[in-house]
Amino acid sequence: MNHVNNVPMCRCDNVTIGCAMIRKAMGRTMIRKVISTLAHWHIGTLFIIGILFTGCSSKKNTAGSRFYHAMTTRYNVYFNGNEAYKSGCKAIEQGNKDNYMEMIPLYPIGNKSTIGTGSGDFERAIEKSQKAIAVHSIKRKPQRKQGKRYTEEYKQWLARREFNPFLHKAWMLMGKAQFQKGDFPEAAATFSYIARLYTGQPKITAEARIWLAQCYTQMGWYYDAEDVLLKVNNDSLPYTLAPAYSRTYGHYLLGSQRYREAIPHLLTTIKNEKNKRQKARQYYLLGQVYQLLQDPAKAYQAYGKVIKMSPPYEMELNARIRQTEAFPAGEVRQAAEIKKATDKLRRMTRSDKNKDYLDQIYYALGNIYLAAGDTVQAIKEYDLGVEKSTRGGVEKGILQLTLGNLCWEMGRYVEAQTAYSDAIGLLEKTHAQYEEITKRSEILDELVPYSTAVELQDSLQHLASLDSAARMVVIDTLIARVIRKEEEAKRLAKEAERDALRESIAAENAANAPQQPTTTQPTIPTGDDSWYFYNSQAVTQGKADFQRLWGRRKLEDNWRRRNKTVVALDDFEPVNYDEAALPAQEGTTSDEEGSQISTEGDAAGNKENDSQLPADTTSTAAIDEKNPIFYLQQIPLTEEAMAASNEILSDGLFNMGMIFKDRMENFPRAEHSLGRLIHNFPDFGQLDVAYYNLYLMLGRMDRMADANIYKQELIDRFPDSKYAKMLADPDFAYIAVHGKHLEDSLYANTYKEYMAGNYKQVVANAEYSFNKYPMGQHRPKFMFLHAVSALQVGDQKQFLAELKELVQQYPENEITDLAAHILKGVQEGRLLAEGSISFGSIWSRRNAEDRTDSTRIAGMDSTHVFTAERNTPYLFILAYEEGKVNENQLLYEVARYNFSSFMVKNFDLSFSHDRGIGRLVIRSFANYEEAQYYQRQLYADPHMNERLSGMRAVLISETNYELLNQFYSFDDYDVFYKKTFDPYPTEEEVPIDGSTLDEPLLNLPPVDETAPAEEDEGEEIQQSPGTNYY
Repeated sequence: MNHVNNVPMCRCDNVTIGCAMIRKAMGRTMIRKVISTLAHWHIGTLFIIGILFTGCSSKKNTAGSRFYHAMTTRYNVYFNGNEAYKSGCKAIEQGNKDNYMEMIPLYPIGNKSTIGTGSGDFERAIEKSQKAIAVHSIKRKPQRKQGKRYTEEYKQWLARREFNPFLHKAWMLMGKAQFQKGDFPEAAATFSYIARLYTGQPKITAEARIWLAQCYTQMGWYYDAEDVLLKVNNDSLPYTLAPAYSRTYGHYLLGSQRYREAIPHLLTTIKNEKNKRQKARQYYLLGQVYQLLQDPAKAYQAYGKVIKMSPPYEMELNARIRQTEAFPAGEVRQAAEIKKATDKLRRMTRSDKNKDYLDQIYYALGNIYLAAGDTVQAIKEYDLGVEKSTRGGVEKGILQLTLGNLCWEMGRYVEAQTAYSDAIGLLEKTHAQYEEITKRSEILDELVPYSTAVELQDSLQHLASLDSAARMVVIDTLIARVIRKEEEAKRLAKEAERDALRESIAAENAANAPQQPTTTQPTIPTGDDSWYFYNSQAVTQGKADFQRLWGRRKLEDNWRRRNKTVVALDDFEPVNYDEAALPAQEGTTSDEEGSQISTEGDAAGNKENDSQLPADTTSTAAIDEKNPIFYLQQIPLTEEAMAASNEILSDGLFNMGMIFKDRMENFPRAEHSLGRLIHNFPDFGQLDVAYYNLYLMLGRMDRMADANIYKQELIDRFPDSKYAKMLADPDFAYIAVHGKHLEDSLYANTYKEYMAGNYKQVVANAEYSFNKYPMGQHRPKFMFLHAVSALQVGDQKQFLAELKELVQQYPENEITDLAAHILKGVQEGRLLAEGSISFGSIWSRRNAEDRTDSTRIAGMDSTHVFTAERNTPYLFILAYEEGKVNENQLLYEVARYNFSSFMVKNFDLSFSHDRGIGRLVIRSFANYEEAQYYQRQLYADPHMNERLSGMRAVLISETNYELLNQFYSFDDYDVFYKKTFDPYPTEEEVPIDGSTLDEPLLNLPPVDETAPAEEDEGEEIQQSPGTNYY
């Protein structure tokens, strides 16, 4: 339509502004004239014009206005927003990169690396949705028609809070866009609001709740997700939402690790999925679930369906590799199938497009051989995969993890240590086996130095037992192996040089080729970072390489020095960090196999061989692995060298046996190591410990006859040993069963005597416990009570000596913190007084310098005294004994409560630890009344009240909190609080100005919570400006 009186007619993209301009320019009289002159127009045109002029205002609620605003919403703002939403979803589909080596998420947005992709499109969709809501929302109740029957259906329609029949689509679009953008809390708030806004419209409410459950599941709030889904299912679920409900419920079950229950819902989701690429992902996920449930046949079929759908190459390749993990094993008739599979994979290794996937292909080959029972060939294939890996990502991490697990089971601990060390640096901490392999790696870091030392000394002593001719045959074999390695290294270097030359020529040819016009494609974030320290993959790979070369080392200066107390002049000279790694023990060096070869005590044994050589020749030969002298000088050919070798051997056997027994619970290997130690090295210094541990271990294995043999040998050979005395005690068996309860009872009685001031009895009980329970759980506490009793009778020297012994023997015990605190105070010049030591309650511990009693605290100046100021920032603290609370769970519970109870108010949550007390500090509150209101609301919630039981809740100003940290104990503040704040009653509603912590969502349009009375029909509801009640 052109113009009327030079005023542009309404266009659909700015209809409200156009209507306003028409009214202002023409007035009602002019409008009537225009309509009368256009009477010959088609009736439909006049009808549209009538709707145009009468429907411009959202304050009117008529059939025409509802139709107009619904149509304008649908074909204008919503259309543009929905197009932007679809573009964002397409960007996610194209930019998503799944980690196929781990369980992939049901939705691509479940990958952390995908969050943020397409965010511009989703922001536009949200903006358009908000515009539609702001411009086209109809809140006013309609006029009741004369003669209209007041049916129940009509009542429900009048009770609605939104009368634009299409606007719920805009609301849903906003929530979906927030979800796909990765802003799950904001999306959850939107869907929760929709469910309340459209109460009485079951289909809209059900759809909003389904999406709300998806948000909760994505955030890990599985309890809330289940609760919402149950509400949806209890209502009459429309059949059109059944697929969405099944998909969401399956998503929830997968997130809560109820995999078997999730399978039917996952199958339904696959059946209803229209997107071919997403359906392939879902089949892949189904295969992973079957594989996790130990159903390899169905897993194999699911991965096969992925391959048949011709997905992207990376997904297809990973599906084939996963098929090898689920490969049916143990059947002879499948030999031909195994050969067919391995031949196909080997052909793939020769394809150029697979050069970056060689680690995965060799991993698949290893899986097939492992399923066939050929572990030796499997390990070879895994090793090739590690060698050929070019990416160093999670794929290599899974390969190293599998190799490490296999070597661990086979007892090849040196190889397992290397594999686990690499895997830890490549896998995410969220991986299912990360915690287990980290523990295994720590154990192997302790075990491997001893096992390699034992293996090396056994080999050297075997060479020493041979005659010269046989010894030289072995040495010549070792030299030939070194030469072959050098030749292989040279060959590989030449091949690498040729490959680099070919690539250079190809790049030069490509640069000289005529350029074809290209179309610029939108870039998709890959997660790569510009600076290498920001690249997490490069950093983790560097850590893995460092640990493989140097082992796990403490972060400290001079970490490459053995003796860090000696500082030479060459400390300030340049250091060649490319030199070989430091040997694990004094007097050892490393060969290319990683074995440690002793160089101590060999000079005397090789004097005859070395005397005929010049000095410079000898020193050169000592580092030349192709010279026989390199090996001969390490063989223990003299009594002194053999004694040194035996010392290394016996120490290694003892430590191996203890690690096998206590850390790995591998009793057969522990028995072998300790048994060999006892029989071969009868003069070993800790032989009584070996006997005692053999007795305990064999008892656990129900081999009491063998255990009693070692027990008797221990008593006969080491009658004065504390272990022999323990086993010789006729009550030993009774104490072994009931000793914990007996020791608990003795300690409780001893503490009671201490509090009563009966220090002689305390000393007697402590000494009895030392004899009867020398390895008891309460031994550190008995030591502390014994020391404190000495202080009470005036013997400070004995008190300090026993505290030092306690700190040295039990550095990790909880009572050690207090002992170390006292020792530190004495070193700083503080004085000890009788009666000044109290360890009965952690809540009474103070941090004050020179202020350890109540008398001194009472005499503090005014700057160090608690204040009763209420109109100042306050904190709410949950305090608890360290080690007694799961802090991650506590943080989750409190954050979940805050999110669900306070829509806009943000709280800062932080942990601190001091004096054995952990604290969750929640800040900040404007004044005391706000903090108290928060406390009442928190404990009024039954769920939170139960979860927080046993913790101490503290309301404290920021000023008083500083004093508490520096000078006072929690008990001191508790006395002050009860005296100062408890006597004053407070109002139930806070604060005085009428505002509350429960602020609304400011970005939502106002919604009236109060339904008008029947007689108020047709009146527009008035709302306070700027106030939006949620």
